[in-house]
Amino acid sequence: MARKLSRARRKAMGITITPQTGCWIQYQLKLRNFTLEPVAQKANVSTSMVTYFLKGRKNSEKVKKALTEVLGYESFEKLIAASHGKGAA
Repeated sequence: MARKLSRARRKAMGITITPQTGCWIQYQLKLRNFTLEPVAQKANVSTSMVTYFLKGRKNSEKVKKALTEVLGYESFEKLIAASHGKGAA
């Protein structure tokens, strides 16, 4: 079983989302009938990279941009705000 990264370690690695936020993003993808493949193709990365990003284990500007576009948000910050109930698409 993989070890959970501490908040300080995620921050030091430049990771901007928590696993809970990643779950919310995956839920939003499912609501729109998207899988991880279109996100990975748009970002030109593997689906594993998208998975690691959504679990809060890796950081990727490409994945951030692809998720923002696929989910229809103006910026990644607005996507994160929506995951915390502070905004809408």
